[in-house]
Amino acid sequence: MENYLSISEMAAIHHITRQTLIYYDKIGLFTPACTDENGYRYYTVDQIPFLREICFLKSIGIKLKDIKHHIENRNLTSAISLLEYHKEFVDKEIHKLLQTREFIQQRLNLFSEAQQYECKLDKPIVESFPERYAVFVPLERELCKDELHLTLMKAWNILDEYGVLPSEGFGTLILKDQLSERNVFKGAGVYTLLPHADQSIKNKIILPAGKYVCMYKYGMPYDVKYLRELIEWIDDHGYEIVGDVMDACFLDTTFYENDINVDLCQLQIPVK
Repeated sequence: MENYLSISEMAAIHHITRQTLIYYDKIGLFTPACTDENGYRYYTVDQIPFLREICFLKSIGIKLKDIKHHIENRNLTSAISLLEYHKEFVDKEIHKLLQTREFIQQRLNLFSEAQQYECKLDKPIVESFPERYAVFVPLERELCKDELHLTLMKAWNILDEYGVLPSEGFGTLILKDQLSERNVFKGAGVYTLLPHADQSIKNKIILPAGKYVCMYKYGMPYDVKYLRELIEWIDDHGYEIVGDVMDACFLDTTFYENDINVDLCQLQIPVK
């Protein structure tokens, strides 16, 4: 067998394992030139280009079943077709990865902003926001923690239908027309922000650009004490409420500590 390469030699040349070659033989992808009476596999030098091509195609992510079909029917046309098809697949994967990277950055931005809250807690401030877009789902029952969780999942499930990750934050939307009513939360619901304005999606609403009076608080949306305090501050400082109120959640129940068992939120009230 001195004119042959052992399985270990063939594996070493291609920087793969003996087990890989055994598996390739088992599935009929790359079989040895001969096998001796003891079951040892041997290969010829002429087989190197075929294994080299298999290793290349596998390294760029082509599935073994597709490589096997290609090697069995190999010609220039099929080789070009295989690579073009895989390039299209890789382009789609790159697009998805770039989207995922953007979603991660959006969530990082959200948490980074939450880190700055301590010096602003319970203090009204005036901020400017660009036009934002969100999916809105009305509450079906009385506002409470359970209803918030269930309604938010309805909103997130809408995003999932369109392949959108809930990375941009969420909260409760309270209608402007109800602020002076006894039932403040009539018509209220949960919103989750969309990462892109041009997304066509059901239940989509526009949160207008402009000036907002904001206040960080540790408190749930159904605790109207903070809302009443901020509305009073707005009146005292000569502002007029011009739109619906957002109670944006920054840190939810997954961040609760021993001495904190409510969400970190920011009230955002559009004014002029």
